[in-house]
Amino acid sequence: MLHDHVFEEILNTRTSFVNILKLFDFLPNVFFHVKNIHQQFLWMNTALREHLGEKEEMGFLNKTDLDYFDPNLVFLYQREDNEVITTRRPILNQPWFVPGQNNEQKWFLSSKIPLLDAEGNVVATAGLMRNLSQEYEAANPLNEMKTVIDYIFAHYHEKITLDTLASLVFLSPRQFERRFRDIFCLSPSHFILKVRIDKAIRCLVESEDSITQIALNCGFYDNSYFTRQFKKMTELSPLQFRKKYASNCSSDDLAQEESLNDKMSEKYKKMSK
Repeated sequence: MLHDHVFEEILNTRTSFVNILKLFDFLPNVFFHVKNIHQQFLWMNTALREHLGEKEEMGFLNKTDLDYFDPNLVFLYQREDNEVITTRRPILNQPWFVPGQNNEQKWFLSSKIPLLDAEGNVVATAGLMRNLSQEYEAANPLNEMKTVIDYIFAHYHEKITLDTLASLVFLSPRQFERRFRDIFCLSPSHFILKVRIDKAIRCLVESEDSITQIALNCGFYDNSYFTRQFKKMTELSPLQFRKKYASNCSSDDLAQEESLNDKMSEKYKKMSK
């Protein structure tokens, strides 16, 4: 196995392995990292260090996402890391809102892969993120979906149909869905859902809007459906997530919202009978 201290020895000797890692400094618009199975950083390229405000060249060693991001985001990042580790399968082209210095937030596409030893055990994960707005400037397959992605980010709070998205790139719905899956490794509906849940997460933590209002603002017109999808993605209900991570809501506010949420749930149950 590639143990942490062995990895650090490799870094300190500046071997050819390190020179390979340093090649990621020359890829435009790419943030690259390697983490051990304890989710501590073992490597960051220069672009990622600058984005996170890490001034020391090796200052990231053994730090985790908690040293750079809010706990509510770390929860999701680490959950994805754990999925890569346990399944030993990559997770590709996931849309993420990633804050940087001065809390500047941009959309990125994130891909993560497991790194295996000779016996097939996961010893680390490697990940890279690409800034979506800058990716459009390069000649790559993502470019053809620029209009679609921009539309989703602008209209995630509205009803978005497959026909509408397909028409933006002059394809039939079937052709569009197949092409979208080829590029992003997930369906258009799942991509839209991911964008909506990410926006809801930030609203739950940063605003005092009710859960029902947040659901509506993020494109969910059925409160129970929003709760089910949110829990499927985060393993917590929206209210549980807010209780755990929101710092701007008092216990009285949360208790009042929980009571309101219970009443809304009862209302939906009666309406569905």
